[in-house]
Amino acid sequence: MGRRQPELLYLDLPLDNPSSPQRPPWALPRLFYGWWIVLVSLITDGVKQGSFNRGFTVYIIPIQNSLGLSAAAIGWADTLGRLMGGIQGPFMGYMTDKLGPGPMLAFGGITSGLGFILLSYTGNYFSFLLVFVGLMSVGFRSGYNNASIAAINNWFRRRRGLAMSLVSMGHGFGGAIAPLAGWMVLTFGWEIAVRISGVAIILLVVPLSFLVKRSPESMGLLPDGDLAQEAERSEGQGNGRSRTRWPLPENDFTAREAMRTPSYWMLVLASGLRNTAHSGLSFLLAPVMVWFLQQGGREQIESLQIAAFYVGLVAFATVFFNPLIGWLGDRFPRQRLSALCMSAGALALCLMFNTSGSLWILAAFAILQALSESANSLNWALMGEFFGRRSFATLRGWQHLPDQLVSMWTAVWMGMIFDATGSYYLALFPLISILFLSALTFLFLPRPRLPERLRTRQPVESASPAD
Repeated sequence: MGRRQPELLYLDLPLDNPSSPQRPPWALPRLFYGWWIVLVSLITDGVKQGSFNRGFTVYIIPIQNSLGLSAAAIGWADTLGRLMGGIQGPFMGYMTDKLGPGPMLAFGGITSGLGFILLSYTGNYFSFLLVFVGLMSVGFRSGYNNASIAAINNWFRRRRGLAMSLVSMGHGFGGAIAPLAGWMVLTFGWEIAVRISGVAIILLVVPLSFLVKRSPESMGLLPDGDLAQEAERSEGQGNGRSRTRWPLPENDFTAREAMRTPSYWMLVLASGLRNTAHSGLSFLLAPVMVWFLQQGGREQIESLQIAAFYVGLVAFATVFFNPLIGWLGDRFPRQRLSALCMSAGALALCLMFNTSGSLWILAAFAILQALSESANSLNWALMGEFFGRRSFATLRGWQHLPDQLVSMWTAVWMGMIFDATGSYYLALFPLISILFLSALTFLFLPRPRLPERLRTRQPVESASPAD
C-alpha cells in the first residue's frame, strides 16, 4: 500500500486578479515578490529606527534645554507614548490582520511624519506631550515594523528567520540618520531638523506602502515562492470573486488557541523583560553615553557629538549581527540564541561601570548592545514558528499591551535616578538583572502543544483573526 497523504488545513483568501498566473507577468523573473516586501520593510523600518528609535535620542538634550525640562519629564513622555502603544496594540494588530499591512503602514507614515512637523511648533511641555504621544508614538507604533513584520510572516515560512532579520537590518541603515540628525541639530537647530524629518518620512513611507501586499496567496503565489501545485480553486460566495484554497502549516493557531498556551505568555514575558531594559536604554542612549563620556572630563557639546557617532555605531553593527543571527536562527534553536543575545546586553551594561570615559570601552558597549538588540527579529520569528500565520498580527498586538505596561516606566525611573544623583550608575544594576531574567525565560521557553483541532487536522471554517 502507498503511503497515505496527510490531510491539509486550508485558508480561503481572495485573489486580487482571479485570472492572474502563479507568477505575475510584471514580476522580475525568478525573484519572489516577497523579497521586494523585505526591501520595502527594511527601508521603512530604517526610517523608523533612524528618526524615532535611534534619531530621537539626539534631540532629547536640545529639547530639554529649549523647554526647560528635567530628565524625568522627558522620561514621562516616553512612558506615556509606550502606554498609548500598549493600549492601541490589540486594536492595531486586529486592524492589520483585517485591512492588511499596506494601509497600516501608510497610516503610520502620515501620522508620524505630521507629528515630527508639529513638534517643531511646541512651546511648552503640554504641547510637546500632545504631539509626541498623540501623533508620533501612535504613528510609529501602529505602522512600520508592526505592519511589515506581519507581512513578512505571511510571505515566508521556511526562510522566515532570515527574512525578518534582513528587515531588522533597517536598524543599522537607519542609524545613519542619528549622526545626520545630530549634525542638523547643531547646524540648523532642533526645530528645523524635526521639520525636515517629518516631510521626508511622509514622502518616503506613504508611496512605499502601496507595494506591500497582504499575502502571497493574494497574488497567486505561495510562501517562500513555492509552487502552488496543491492549490484548488473555487468560486467565492456572494461577491462572485474567485478564491483560492491554500494548504496551511500545521501550527496555524487562532488567537484564542494561542493565548491558552503557556508558551505564548512565556514569550510575552521574555519579550517584555527584554523591552523593559531596551526601551529606556534606547530612549536615553545618547544621554547615557554623554554621562559616561563626561566622566572623562569632556564638555557636554563635545560629548553629544561623540555620542551621536556611537549611537550610529550601535545601529551600524546591527547590519552585521541581524542577518547573522537570523541565519543562525533558521538552523539552531531560536530560544538559545535569544538567551545569548540578552546575556550580551547585560555584559554591555557591566562595561559602563567603568568611570574613565574611555572611547574603546564605549565602542565595546556599542558592539555588545547591537548584538543584544539583534534578538528582536528572533522574537517575532519565534511567534510565527510557534503559532503560524492566521492571527500573527493580532497575537503581536495583544503582546504589546503587557509589554508596554511593563517597559514604559524604564525611562522615567532612569531619569529620576539621574535627577537625584547626577549619574546613571544606580540604574545599571536593575537593567542588568532584567536582561538576565529575560535570558533565562528565553532559554526555557517551550514549544506550544497543538490544540486538538490541529492534532487531528480538522479545518476551522471561517475563523477570524480575533477568534
